[in-house]
Amino acid sequence: MTLLHLGNEYKICIRSTFDERMLWFEEEICVVATMRSDESHVRSLVDRWHEREAKRHLTERVRVLSEQTGWGINKLSFRRQSTIWGSCSSEKNLSLNLQLIHLAPELIDYVIVHELAHTIEMNHSRAFWRLVAQHVPNYPVMKRGLHAAQKQIQALC
Repeated sequence: MTLLHLGNEYKICIRSTFDERMLWFEEEICVVATMRSDESHVRSLVDRWHEREAKRHLTERVRVLSEQTGWGINKLSFRRQSTIWGSCSSEKNLSLNLQLIHLAPELIDYVIVHELAHTIEMNHSRAFWRLVAQHVPNYPVMKRGLHAAQKQIQALC
């Protein structure tokens, strides 16, 4: 079993012990403390932790990047989607894919800046890409990186 977290792949190691942390990282290993070692139970623990961590991390990055860009949002929500990383409504409601937590931090930030730019330009016009470029000058590289990461995530998850 493996875990892809913030662009790094970790081998899941089970420790039959009680530890209040439940899950932690040691080098390239994700340690899961549980008395049950069946794969479905461990996967469930890891998935629940990963979803909580995704919501925490993504919320914090939206807050930071919204402050940096000056582009505010109305509401933030999370979904599990197979084809899109995020969306922004005309009411400035952002929806982010929980699978973003698998990506490297710079790719996560690119997706968030992309969606925040939609609070100003609700299209993919030149004006929109100029907004994105103000905060992610290498956005073409990031776009290509997203496509490659999506293939990696599909292979591992």
